[in-house]
Amino acid sequence: MSNVAMAPMDIRTRACTAIARALMKPPEAKMADIGTYAEWRDAALTSSWRHFSDEELRGRDVLDFGCGAGQLAFLFASKGLARSITGVDIDTAALDRARAELAKHPEWQASLRFIEGDVAGLPLADASVDLITAFDCMEHVMNPAAILADWARVLRPGGRVLLEWFPFKGPWGPHMEALIPVPWSHVLFGEKAMFRTAAAIYDDPAFVPRHWDLGPDGAKKPNKWTQWESFAEQAYVNQLDTATFRRLAEVADLRIVRFDRSGFGRSGPKKLVGDALMAVPVLGEYATSYTVIALEKPAA
Repeated sequence: MSNVAMAPMDIRTRACTAIARALMKPPEAKMADIGTYAEWRDAALTSSWRHFSDEELRGRDVLDFGCGAGQLAFLFASKGLARSITGVDIDTAALDRARAELAKHPEWQASLRFIEGDVAGLPLADASVDLITAFDCMEHVMNPAAILADWARVLRPGGRVLLEWFPFKGPWGPHMEALIPVPWSHVLFGEKAMFRTAAAIYDDPAFVPRHWDLGPDGAKKPNKWTQWESFAEQAYVNQLDTATFRRLAEVADLRIVRFDRSGFGRSGPKKLVGDALMAVPVLGEYATSYTVIALEKPAA
């Protein structure tokens, strides 16, 4: 057992763990079964694309950054508007699933491909794409300055980047709600308490593993949460906030042409409260659940 797991609980960890245990629920079907998750992911990305227009694709060479198993790329291919579509990811298992699905669609194989990326940079030539999409992945880019610069490199003049991004300071910024279903837990308790809580909850007999917690034999994987005490050590979320994003985009010479924020409520009183909080300086960052952004490389 690691030192993290053996460390005595401080008051923040005890409070975080107690609340997480009280709010713990069995996973939804989409989190318990990888097949159901894939169906949910298809629907989620289709819903995310509603923020943009299909005309963004017409006649363009498109790069789907962080393509995963290819759900968004397949959606684009089905529309028949793009000149070419390239999906790129560093997850080789997800790319294998994407390629297996592509093999079932010969009608898309001339214009759609999936390639393995590299944290050192995109395996694409300068000025080779017109449009980049990056949905639900910017928060996982551990060197956002380098990625923004690389996006600018591979874009042609006048090219655009379309993002759906979940800033870190929002209610679910740490992406740990499966273990700690407490909004703003990173603000209330701090990262060390969160990781110690996650380690304790994972070993709790009442905790039901999600599909990513299970090995090929269906058994729960060893407790990975015992090895980290900070988001930097975990290297899964980058803690990027909106002010820093704006500054990094400017440094990369990518002009922000759209920056829409959505609060933590989708309808009713919760939405009204969320929208009101987003209008408050400083506090608005914490009330922002996700953003819809368009960047543009200046024309030559």
